[in-house]
Amino acid sequence: MTKKNIYTLFFIFLSTSVDIITTSILFCHADQLVPRLSFDLKHFHVTQSVFELWVFGAIRSCIITGGLVGVIYNRDLGPKRIEKSSIVIGVLAVFMWAYSLVKMLMFSEVFADDLKQPWFWAIFSWSLLFSLLFPAQWRTLSGVSPSGDKKTESKSVNSDEEPLVRDEEANKQNDEEKKKKKEQKKSITVWRLIKFSTPDIPILLVAFIFMTASSTAEIFTPWFTGQVIQGIAIEKSQSKFTHAIIIMGLLAAASALCAGLRGGFFKVAMVRLNIRIRNYLFLSILNQEIGFFDTTKTGDITSRLTSDVTTMSDTLSLNVNVFLRSLIKSLGVIVFMVRLSWRLTVVTLIGLPIIMGVSSVYGQYYKKLSSSVQDSLAKANEVAEEVVSSMRTVRSFANESDEVKRYDIKLQVTKKLKMKEAFAYAGYIWSNELFALSLIVATLYYGGHLVVNDALTGGSLVSFILYQMELGFALESISYVYSGLMESVGASEKVFEFIDRKPVIRHNGKLKPATLKGHLEFKDVVFSYPSRPETEVLKGVSFKVEPGEVVALVGPSGGGKSSCVNLLEHFYETKSGQVLLDGIDIQQYDHGYLHEKVSLVGQEPVLYARSIKENIAYGLDEWTIEDVEKAAQLANAHDFIKDMADGYDTQTGEKGMQLSGGQKQRVAIARAIIRDPAVLLLDEATSALDAESEFLVQEALYKNLSGRSVVIIAHRLSTVERANRIIFINKGEVVEQGTHAELIQAGKKYAKLVQRQILALDLGMQEDLSSKPSCAQITAETLARVTTA
Repeated sequence: MTKKNIYTLFFIFLSTSVDIITTSILFCHADQLVPRLSFDLKHFHVTQSVFELWVFGAIRSCIITGGLVGVIYNRDLGPKRIEKSSIVIGVLAVFMWAYSLVKMLMFSEVFADDLKQPWFWAIFSWSLLFSLLFPAQWRTLSGVSPSGDKKTESKSVNSDEEPLVRDEEANKQNDEEKKKKKEQKKSITVWRLIKFSTPDIPILLVAFIFMTASSTAEIFTPWFTGQVIQGIAIEKSQSKFTHAIIIMGLLAAASALCAGLRGGFFKVAMVRLNIRIRNYLFLSILNQEIGFFDTTKTGDITSRLTSDVTTMSDTLSLNVNVFLRSLIKSLGVIVFMVRLSWRLTVVTLIGLPIIMGVSSVYGQYYKKLSSSVQDSLAKANEVAEEVVSSMRTVRSFANESDEVKRYDIKLQVTKKLKMKEAFAYAGYIWSNELFALSLIVATLYYGGHLVVNDALTGGSLVSFILYQMELGFALESISYVYSGLMESVGASEKVFEFIDRKPVIRHNGKLKPATLKGHLEFKDVVFSYPSRPETEVLKGVSFKVEPGEVVALVGPSGGGKSSCVNLLEHFYETKSGQVLLDGIDIQQYDHGYLHEKVSLVGQEPVLYARSIKENIAYGLDEWTIEDVEKAAQLANAHDFIKDMADGYDTQTGEKGMQLSGGQKQRVAIARAIIRDPAVLLLDEATSALDAESEFLVQEALYKNLSGRSVVIIAHRLSTVERANRIIFINKGEVVEQGTHAELIQAGKKYAKLVQRQILALDLGMQEDLSSKPSCAQITAETLARVTTA
């Protein structure tokens, strides 16, 4: 057993020993214990003996001692069994608390003279204190982690059984690690959310001042209401109730003004917090490696940025506002209640642990439901995101109704969870209302008893009941705050998961050489995607690209060509081997510098919903319209841009939907050329274009290849045969490389690929010719129609 566990168990044993010893001393008034116990057993009366308080102390000590023995002698199952019985211990502690308070009221009625005796307050205070500490001691016992002497255990195990024991121990360790991780997730509480508000402390302080002023003014309202009732109904004093009403009016005006200012300042803080969290989250998302986006769905990310962040910031600011206001009001109300009647205050406080217990259980359940609701909404958003982003495909297959059904299925899951929330909320409100009504009835009964016995005035009873109602409203608001904060915590777990995530690939290179030749080299590169770590896409790939050389990567789909481009862009990192640029590992280059000198033009370039000139200059800090036009001219894009109504200010639409495929491709080429890159990567840049667009794009490409190292991925013979060197990659390995003529002469895989393309082209031409009728066929058909007529 670890030292920490030993100290914990010793502290619990010491505290429970102090409990029973102190309770015994107070019970017998520091006199002989056994005679006092014997006397109280023979002459016990509920209103004349505190024997039950000593019994409570003995019960607490016996239960805690039993728990200690169970944990010491059964370190594996003991803490788990203690944790399962926590609710029973909590209920028992609440009973002890409530009974002790009722007992105090009984004694105060029968033995009014003993109220000034120290032992009276000491024994009741001690019983109340340890009634509250009792569940905490029990919960601490459940947290003692099991640990045994593994060396001793392993000696008694046969050598044949050792692997089984090790596997069992490994499984236990894994379970413990999972449990620890789960607890770490639960530890994300409202305090971390509040930490994000530290830049807004001046605003929050001003809001807190106005909130304190508003709440303080509201606290005096029941007091002066009682004075009004006392002046009208009992003392019949015009001046007394008029004076009280004037003060109430002034306090109401001041409270309203301060409440408005309080709400405004809290609203400002909420907006600032919302923006701050969004920026943190978006920054963290953009810093993640590309593999993160391969394994994380877009709907999850957008849901975190929208609904979850809004839930976090709005519920935090709103509920902190309500919580602080209710807390200040509760403390002030309790002070006035004690001043009016400490006995009625005790009646009110009897149910305080009940409220806390119900709120705790409900809050934990609501937190789980809130997290599940956020997950279900994220899945529904995934469907909506997928459908909206591919609306043309949905429309072309007339599949709108099926997509609506699919979206509705996801929403039905959310609906069921929301229904659970509704029923849980209904049960929570029912229990609170029942408790409030019971408390009012008990207060009226006991308060009437005090008024009849001249222990309380009628006006004070009215004030007390109003204060009790105010306390009920404040505690109800606090309970709402708790559930609201749990909702915020449930949403924050997902957001903080993204914010705290450390990217696997860190762009912390610092190298920025003045010149870059563009020499590329793959050295025994082994690579697999994070989403499929068990599948090696590249297996010991090695090749070089000399400065100014045009190299084409060819091979069947899925062979690993695009993976080479992804590694050159540092989207991923190799499992082994190196990707070198000018003899230096690509990881050592500065992130911005690398992507300025290495530009990529893909098969489906992404344009953003902004003007053409902004798309071409995307990612550049400094640029002029002349730079943009020059790049567009080199990319054969200047003419069609000028023909548009707004020229370079033309909006491309979402994902460039306002432009044709060839136009988008040429804008993408201009975006790559404007950087004057030393290395140009072309990944199927013309494969999806028609013949005319392909010609214009290829002309733009080859017009800008001189002086640059170029890596081309293509399947079409017209694109590949102009390369200085061709590398054939199949199943993640370099199969052959050489010029077009050399590989054709070798007659291996590349030659067969070329033959298949030529054969497919010939067959296509034959089909085109066969589909056209000959002159003889036309003449015969015409003569037949004329004869028939």
